[in-house]
Amino acid sequence: MKRYPGVPDASEVLPGFADEGGHVWVQELVAGELFRFQLGESGAVRVGTRRREFAPEDAPLRFRHAVQYVRDSLDASALRDAVEDVESVTFFGVATQYAGYPYDWGRTPSVLGVDVWDADREALLRVDAAERAFDAFGLDPVNVFRKEVHVRDYGFADESLPASAWYDGPAAGVVVRKKTGERLAFRGEASAPDQAPDRERDVADATAAAAETATAARFGRVAATVRDRGLPVSFDTVYDRLLAAIYREEGDWLLDEPSGGGTATGRGFDLGAFRDAVAQRTSELLRDVDDG
Repeated sequence: MKRYPGVPDASEVLPGFADEGGHVWVQELVAGELFRFQLGESGAVRVGTRRREFAPEDAPLRFRHAVQYVRDSLDASALRDAVEDVESVTFFGVATQYAGYPYDWGRTPSVLGVDVWDADREALLRVDAAERAFDAFGLDPVNVFRKEVHVRDYGFADESLPASAWYDGPAAGVVVRKKTGERLAFRGEASAPDQAPDRERDVADATAAAAETATAARFGRVAATVRDRGLPVSFDTVYDRLLAAIYREEGDWLLDEPSGGGTATGRGFDLGAFRDAVAQRTSELLRDVDDG
């Protein structure tokens, strides 16, 4: 699976980029982590981070929501109809997990697509073609602030960061792209203005952590997603998704997985005990649904 050719910082390429003419698209630079995926000939999905590849079931816990999103959303039939070899296509996106910005997780897609690699052409698709490809195959492309702006009409370093589409505050940055393939990133602050640098919670054990994270509000959001997909709300349909949502939104303080694995949480208690406590909490919340 193709590795992502990263987007250079504006300071590295701006002079030539601005002087060469052409039109640009301005996309939101979304806080999160690079996530790539590909449909195999067998129909199984392959996933990876910037440097590593995983079987979906072995993906780091903080990426489980992204794996679920791809399984739920990727239209494999449409992709097979569109290309002769599905393994010639690699999708690149941002897994939108907590990385300093408090996005509205209920409406922020788990993955926002940024690029598509076509191995037959040995190139990334043009920005407009990539957007169409994500739409065609059931995936969410990253949002665009401005399209077809001539470089002479864009202020580059003089431009202020626009408001994010995913929370009430400034974007983490913008990516400016030409259809000819050149890209550069203007990065803002490492975290949103009102985010405390220390997000650790006062939890002493797995039960307390489950109470802190497996909230009724988060459960309700997951249950709504299950219903929207035409599935019954049950332990089997909710539990794994609830865990994935917790890892996505609270993983910065909860998880201890510098390389993607591990059995302990960042708080020192066993991850299995935490999962058991979330399972108990899920059962309790499901009883409230049944009683209601």
